[in-house]
Amino acid sequence: MDRLFLDYSEQPYFQFDPPLEQPGDPKEEAALQFHRENPHVLREIVQVCLRVRPKRDHWSINAAFEVVRYNADITTTGRTYKLNNNHRAYYARWIMRDVPALAGFFCTREQGRQPQDYDE
Repeated sequence: MDRLFLDYSEQPYFQFDPPLEQPGDPKEEAALQFHRENPHVLREIVQVCLRVRPKRDHWSINAAFEVVRYNADITTTGRTYKLNNNHRAYYARWIMRDVPALAGFFCTREQGRQPQDYDE
């Protein structure tokens, strides 16, 4: 198969139900709802990242999302699931928190609105 990562049967099975970092955040709750409906997406992202990890100290969650999108497009007949770009930051944080081998693997920004010079 022409895939950028190994099949599930060749990788450890990952079972995640990540707790929310910020309970009450509607964007994070939407990401968690998507995860619960599509847990294979998080496992695929982790698999891709674990394959890249020996070659890189840091990587992009954006790149991992695109690899998973590519793999879904070439291996799925019919309609594939949609990956919402708004979920990327949450996936990165859950993965770094819950997968020790990937701790610190992604660069993240502080969440929430940053104070601006024009704020009082």
